[in-house]
Amino acid sequence: MPRKNKSLGFTLIEMVVVIIILGILAIIAAPKFINLKQDAQISTVEATGAAFKGGISLANVKWASKGGAGPVDNLQVFGDGTNGQLDINQWGFPAQNYPPFESSPRLNNVNDCMSVWRTIMQEPPVVTSNPNTDGAEYFATYISPDQCRYFYLPEQTMSIYYDSRDGSVITDSDPNS
Repeated sequence: MPRKNKSLGFTLIEMVVVIIILGILAIIAAPKFINLKQDAQISTVEATGAAFKGGISLANVKWASKGGAGPVDNLQVFGDGTNGQLDINQWGFPAQNYPPFESSPRLNNVNDCMSVWRTIMQEPPVVTSNPNTDGAEYFATYISPDQCRYFYLPEQTMSIYYDSRDGSVITDSDPNS
């Protein structure tokens, strides 16, 4: 009786079908992996904006719990010492962090913007007024009157906006805007 040899390999047609299926999967999956960096940047800006907004709200609540009337100089909002003090403006929102007395503190320059940023968050991302600073993650700008914008340096179309007149914090995390 003749013996039949069984083939243990794949036919050419089977190999072509598998390669086509893998190609289709790669075409579908590749855009998902390409956008991971941008998705991470968006998440970073949104998380930082949420932390900043939470700190602003906490400072406003602390101001309200202390009487909530008019400006307050050197309000101890966080921890102990001058690092946790904020000057609260006439509307009850953080305006700056400077130890000298000021009767009516206002957010009126980029240094004020940076001092609020550094005080309002615990271990905040590094902010600077010079976009070429090594290690900086955000670039602070002052917008007149009483407003700041913090641009995310790796993707400068994304930013966090703060208006000390009403305490609003708006995160713009759309890199296509």
